[in-house]
Amino acid sequence: MAENVFKEDSKFLMKVRDAVKDKDTLEKEINELKSDLKKQERDVESQEKALRDEVDSTLKKRRNEVTDEFDKQISAIKSRRKKVEAARDKRIDEGKASRIREESKEHEDDTKEAEKELRKLFRKEKVPSFARTRLFYVMFMPDGIVEILMMLCCYGILFAGIPTLITFLLRITVMKNMEDKTKTILCIIIPAVLIILFMIAVFMVYVKVKARHIRTLRLGRKYRNMVNKNDRKIREIRRSVEKDTDESQYGLDEFDQKLEEIRDEEEEVREKLNEALKTFDEETAVNIRGEIEERRMPAIEEARKVRDELAAGLEEKEKAYQAKSLEISEGYVSHIGEDMMRPEKLDDLVHIMESGEADTISEALSRYRDTDQS
Repeated sequence: MAENVFKEDSKFLMKVRDAVKDKDTLEKEINELKSDLKKQERDVESQEKALRDEVDSTLKKRRNEVTDEFDKQISAIKSRRKKVEAARDKRIDEGKASRIREESKEHEDDTKEAEKELRKLFRKEKVPSFARTRLFYVMFMPDGIVEILMMLCCYGILFAGIPTLITFLLRITVMKNMEDKTKTILCIIIPAVLIILFMIAVFMVYVKVKARHIRTLRLGRKYRNMVNKNDRKIREIRRSVEKDTDESQYGLDEFDQKLEEIRDEEEEVREKLNEALKTFDEETAVNIRGEIEERRMPAIEEARKVRDELAAGLEEKEKAYQAKSLEISEGYVSHIGEDMMRPEKLDDLVHIMESGEADTISEALSRYRDTDQS
């Protein structure tokens, strides 16, 4: 068959050229259809998204409108509940404070009496008033492990903490522009002087007060211990009352009844809200969605129709392109060559034969290749 083809005339080449041109035309149309189809698909997606967005935003807005009024009611109810709870807590606090006062009254009276006797004793013996304070007894006459630890802390602050703090403040202010050597000397001298002064002061208090009035101070220690003991008992009473979870003794029935009514009211409003939302989701939302779809769907359906038509046309063109490609591949390429399957080259072959330069396709191919090589 190859020999017969090579002996064909220019009409055969024209047939091949027309087939190649048809294939090229189909390829161009396919590319245009693909581009148009892609644009149309984007248009459909855009319109579908716009539909979904409008449905979502409208449903959200309408749903919020349903809940807003109920939320205002619930907020007002919560505000009332907080006021009642605050009043209830205040009643409890007042009740506990009253209990503490009543249960501590005896100990407070004992404390006042002990302090009164302590003042009388110190006035009678002409002991300075500061000597009856707890700080004095902690620093000069501690009793028990707690006061001993407190004494150590007091002397630590007096002989270490205060000199260190004062020296530091002077270093960053007064000594700021001094030479380092001078700063070092002053930072040694100042705390040393302060410690000596404090030691002298402590010693003077010890000599002038403790040593001179030791008997009175020992007697005062008994009153001081009585005051400390009463203070501990009062603190225990306060802790006991504050930890007591029994609130029945504070007359809270009125508040509890109001809180129960408010809880019932809030529950009723929440039930109405749930019913309203259920109605919205099951009925109103369906109607809203239907109204929006009824308004937008004709345009979307038209866009889908155009898309489907373009897709069908593209499929048809692709089938025709495949058939034409198969026709060319099986009928012509194997005889004439893939490199010659171009309209312009086939035109050249036709021109060669029509001009009389060749009588057969074989001669025309030889002439074309010779000319092309030259």
